[in-house]
Formats: sequence, structure tokens, C-alpha cells
Amino acid sequence: MDAGICKSGPAAAGDGAPHCMGLSMPPDISRVVAKIHEAGLAHEAWPEALKSLTDALGVAGAAYIVSNKRTKRVDWACFSGLSAEFQPAYINYYAPLDPFTPLLNSGRNWMKLSESISEPLLRRSEWYNDFVLGCGVRDILGVRLVDTPSHFAIFGLHQQIRRGFGDRTGSIMDDVAGPLVSATLRHIENFFGPAPDDTGAENVAEGTRYYFHVSNGKQYLDETGSVFSALKDAIAHARVLAAELALDGDWDGFVISVTNADGRVAAQIPVRP
Repeated sequence: MDAGICKSGPAAAGDGAPHCMGLSMPPDISRVVAKIHEAGLAHEAWPEALKSLTDALGVAGAAYIVSNKRTKRVDWACFSGLSAEFQPAYINYYAPLDPFTPLLNSGRNWMKLSESISEPLLRRSEWYNDFVLGCGVRDILGVRLVDTPSHFAIFGLHQQIRRGFGDRTGSIMDDVAGPLVSATLRHIENFFGPAPDDTGAENVAEGTRYYFHVSNGKQYLDETGSVFSALKDAIAHARVLAAELALDGDWDGFVISVTNADGRVAAQIPVRP
């Protein structure tokens, strides 16, 4: 089993399409989650995923950015809405001037630009004056989604000037946060992979690889695993997988075992409807 990928049931009928929609989600949010799942598997699916999310939220744009820890440069980015045409400018010039991204370090907590950097500092920022305001963006709600030994990924919602974030923003992002993290992990591992490391020291310092085996008499082994900075993040990821699998009755009664590289079981998450 590929960690983080939603699977159809072991005996599922039909076309075997993956089930990625969260439990009890409204239909529009279920479609958003399905688009996010597709984005984890293909670069070209990210623009549609971002658009579906921003449409559901009623915000003017979004950005998903993957940065390389070794080169200190952006390896890949997708901008949607107001900032879409400025994507090359950000990658080639404004990324090193961005004072907001370095603040998105402490766990997976959403932060508002307007509440994180004082107005006097923003007024002196070339990135803010020429890029953010130049895009027509008033405020950004951002998060650091994923950290691996080689890369980190951030996600930001952009609201236009004279508009604020709506009341539904928090609840919708709660619904899509888990699938968004899973898709980001898949995207980074599939298209960028771990950075070469002669000593292995970076892997020890930056995180641990955990594996997500699914069993109930039968064994579906995860042979690749995923790197997480803390066990609690790996367990949270396992809960997302369990919720996705619970949508298909063929997985009822199965258990996701979270193990480390030595095979030691760190947690077991049951798949329940």
C-alpha cells in the first residue's frame, strides 16, 4: 500500500476509483477533496484543485509552494486566482524576499499575514508592496503543510483587497487539511524524492520514516513509508487514511499499524465506518 494514497476496497466493484471524500462532507467539499487527491498524483492537477478549493471558500486565490532545503530555492509552485500571472516573478525574484514563509514553522497551524507581521514592517517590504499588493491581495492565510528531509511545502489562501475571509473558511479547511497533507506528501515523494545524503545525518535531524501497514488477517504492506518530524504527525496521517478507507465497507475491521523502520509498532488505528 502506498502511504497516503486512498484505495478502493480489496474486493471493490466497478472502476476501482479511489475513495478520498471525508466522512459526512457536503457534496461540494467532497469534490474538492477528490480534486486534491488527484493533485497528489500529477503536477497538472494542482491548478484545478486550487480553483475548486478557492471557489468553495469564496476567496480570490491560493498558492502551493514546494521549496528545496538544500538549494534554498523554490522547486515547484502553483498559483491560482489573483496571483496566477505573478507565479514566475515569485519563483525567480520575490521568494527570497518573502518574510512570511519563514514564520510558518511551528507545527501545522494556520497564520494570517496581517496578524503575524506588523504594519510598519510590511510597509517597508518590497515583497509585500510590489508582489502581494501588486497582485491585488489584501491578506494571506498560510500554513506549512509538510516537512521532509529534502523539502518543505507551504499553502496559502489569498483574499483580495477590501475583502475578508468568510465564516466558512475554518470549517472547510478542517475538512480538507488531512487530504491536503496526504496529497502534498505524495506529490513531494513522487516527483522530488529525498535529497541525496552521503552521511544520513539530515534524515536523523529532520524526521523519521514511518510505514502504514493495513491488516485483518490479510496484509497490505506499505513498502515506501513517509517521513514525519514527529510520531504525532504520523499518527494523524494514519487517522486520515483510516477515515478514507472507512468510506468503503470492504475495509471495515481492518487496522492501520504505524511502524518505524525497524518494524516496531508505534500505533494502531482501526478502520471504522
